[in-house]
Amino acid sequence: MRTKVAGFLALLATLLVSSTAWAIEAGPASFTLSARGTVSRGVTVKPVLKQPRTIGLVVFRQPRHTEVGTVVLGAFSGHPSIHWNLKVHGVLLGSGSYVISLRVFANGKPADIPGPHPRKLTITGQHVRVG
Repeated sequence: MRTKVAGFLALLATLLVSSTAWAIEAGPASFTLSARGTVSRGVTVKPVLKQPRTIGLVVFRQPRHTEVGTVVLGAFSGHPSIHWNLKVHGVLLGSGSYVISLRVFANGKPADIPGPHPRKLTITGQHVRVG
């Protein structure tokens, strides 16, 4: 019985000392993506951030869900409105369907912090549509 209690206390102490063991870092709560109609005007990203974070986008091409690349948007907090010119690694996205995921970035790469549900983006010729 004493062994079980001692083991439980050791586990409890480990959980209390290691803050990441029982609490997940807060990422973006949600985000919206709104298009201005044409590719040349880009889109607006509006995240909801509870604390200052470096955020970015991970872009996937549909239907095979292949990663196109990442775009670091910068460090923000609160409810910023961020313009994105639809470029990934300096190249404008071509016609097609994409899934856009908002993520917290660390050292230029997406961190293992959960993000909100991704959004869909469709480019047809020079027109952009969200949803």
